[in-house]
Amino acid sequence: SMGAPRSRAPSAGRLPTTAKVAAVGTGMAFAWSALLWAPACEHAAVVQCIGASPLTFCGHAAPERRSPSIGRDIAMRAVTDPREITRLISTSETAAAVLDTVGQFVNRSTFNQIHVSTAFVKLAKVQSTIEQRDKESATMIRLVNELRYFLSKRSLTAQISANIFWAIVSMEKQMPQLMPLVPELMPMIQLVAKDMVAQHISNVMWAFARCKIDVGASESLFETLAERAFLLADAFTSQGIANLFLASGKLHRRGVPVSPFFDILPILSEVAIQRADATTTQAISNTLSGISDLRHEVSTSVFERDLVPILAEMLIKNVPTLNERQLVFDFPEVALALAKLQIHHQPLIKTIAARCQKPDMLRKMNDWGLCALTWSYTDGFPDAEFSEFRKSLRAEIARRGTISEEMILRSQLGPDEWQI
Repeated sequence: SMGAPRSRAPSAGRLPTTAKVAAVGTGMAFAWSALLWAPACEHAAVVQCIGASPLTFCGHAAPERRSPSIGRDIAMRAVTDPREITRLISTSETAAAVLDTVGQFVNRSTFNQIHVSTAFVKLAKVQSTIEQRDKESATMIRLVNELRYFLSKRSLTAQISANIFWAIVSMEKQMPQLMPLVPELMPMIQLVAKDMVAQHISNVMWAFARCKIDVGASESLFETLAERAFLLADAFTSQGIANLFLASGKLHRRGVPVSPFFDILPILSEVAIQRADATTTQAISNTLSGISDLRHEVSTSVFERDLVPILAEMLIKNVPTLNERQLVFDFPEVALALAKLQIHHQPLIKTIAARCQKPDMLRKMNDWGLCALTWSYTDGFPDAEFSEFRKSLRAEIARRGTISEEMILRSQLGPDEWQI
């Protein structure tokens, strides 16, 4: 069971709770490299017992920062009740606090898979607080060791596997040294895919779409996920459906074998229509973006006839309540999707132009958004009524002085791929 003590080979025993990692040489980089790039059970030669795997650093571990220690009574409860460890991790407000809690319990037999998952997810949620010493800390490496141990035992559930995949990919920019763990997760994801519920599938597909490395996912995995999505179609939220549309489009464009999802997207489209009233601007932009990326591979007529008009009307209805960030990030994606699909929904494209035309709004837009709007309202919507908007876009491009015509053309590829 999750909370049951687990036996380990003598060579992989745990350090006492108060033990510290022996460190020699210079820098932590080799330790991370050796740990993360070595297969799960092949780094015994470079390490001495930390958590689940033997580990010896070839560098000095960053001094551990200690958050205020948890109370003795709480600590005693956590020793006997794994749920208390989960609570302590999930209520931590900084990465340092997460790692401090993990460090206090990681060597105990009650520290289990749920705690590993909770720690990774919480780190992803508070990643803005991650500092260099957190990345290099011995506790962080112990946490990675624990994940590797459970992966070697194939003892992660569908929920835990999906959550950890989501968390690691969410931290790709903040902690890229974790990314080599993703291919190691794939056999586990493949094993538990048949047990995933709608939220797990949504999170996994989102992570696949965001992940910038080849994770070696097989077509059989996407077949299993698509079959589960078909059976659970009514359980998806509007954002979950948006994730599937977005991921299907992005992954297909990269050559990833996601074609099993193509047949279920019309079914999910019907569910999305039912959920339209609860659909966010981000979900609308993600859904439209996914449809536009699939326009050469699947018949989008069913989406264009039924789903797109409803989403467009919903977006127009929500405009008065949108904040500046939503306008700056979501409107360019919506405009680009409509332009690529050659859908001239006049009320919506007029609304986007009117809200984005002000100089102060354009100045807050990132380069990709500015390029996407320029391409959309030049090639996609060349109507004379948008001539003033085009002038405003060109004026902002000239003011920045760093945007080329090629960048404008490549903006069609999307915010992640256009500068590659």
